[in-house]
Amino acid sequence: MPDHRKLNTVVVPTLGGVAIFIGLLLSTLIYLKGNSSPGFRYLFAAIIMMFFIGIKDDIMVISARKKFLVQFAAAFLLVVFGDFRLVHPYGFAGLAQLNDWVSIPFSVLFVLFLINALNLIDGIDGLASGVALLISASLGTWFYLAGYSDYGIACFALSGSLLAFLRFNLWGGENKVFMGDTGSLILGVFLAAMVIKFSELNYMTFNEFYLEQAPLIALGLFIVPITDTLRVFAVRIYNKRSPFSPDMNHFHHLLIRSGLTHIQASGFLVTYTILFALIALTLQHYLDITSGFLLMLIISFSSVGLIYRRTKLIEARVENEGALDAEPKTIRLMSWKRSSDGMEPYRKGKTLYR
Repeated sequence: MPDHRKLNTVVVPTLGGVAIFIGLLLSTLIYLKGNSSPGFRYLFAAIIMMFFIGIKDDIMVISARKKFLVQFAAAFLLVVFGDFRLVHPYGFAGLAQLNDWVSIPFSVLFVLFLINALNLIDGIDGLASGVALLISASLGTWFYLAGYSDYGIACFALSGSLLAFLRFNLWGGENKVFMGDTGSLILGVFLAAMVIKFSELNYMTFNEFYLEQAPLIALGLFIVPITDTLRVFAVRIYNKRSPFSPDMNHFHHLLIRSGLTHIQASGFLVTYTILFALIALTLQHYLDITSGFLLMLIISFSSVGLIYRRTKLIEARVENEGALDAEPKTIRLMSWKRSSDGMEPYRKGKTLYR
């Protein structure tokens, strides 16, 4: 339903996430035929939990507290029982291998962060699905080439589901659909699990597809949801509001306010993601991972700051032009007479208004 926070102005079904859920699970189960890593059963369980809480929220709307509790349970299941844990920080900030007391809570928080970050960028047509498609296709390609075909197949299954969804989300006409919380929550938990496995499996990969700094590549792929979430949370806290309170201050809102259409804004942010992924691939050969992280975040936040400034300038110009158009303008018509000092006005004419 349209409301003050959403950019849609007509009622559009929000159950596109159901199709994503069915496409992802059925395709993965059919192709893997039970020949998958043990952690998959817990990944599927977490996805199913997100599916049911998401569809309930799309239909009935539930409290943020209940939704968070289910998200936490899914993240805990994924990390503790599915062994989707971040253990190797690649020397970030001088850290070595993380022990269980650090790895487990950090991984749970990481999964929760990405679940909500993907949910937060689902504000315009094609954005969350377009970014998720790029991430899943990129990770799937690496998994497949590096010899982890089960994870590759799962990523490609999501990519195919998202391609079908985008067809109806962007060009559906009367059949247009949104993914709703059902879709965005599924994307968040699935991609969080996949990027954790990407980082950890890469650490144990000893072939030509090994990446020196997999976490830096992951940052490049997730740069839009990470930058946007950190930024809006910081702004809300600075303004003494809850970080979870809704507003119209997201990255995509700035682009729409600057004059872009939904498709243009989504295309811009997908291109932005590709650019940062390429930057990460380059930086890994020249900087340590800590410096690479800091540099990429500085570049990204600076870029958003420039876009914010440009948006405010455009809005100020439009507002000024609107004020000029609305304000009556007085034009005095003068008659002139010749005098010894030259021409001088001697009679005011009528006032004209525009």
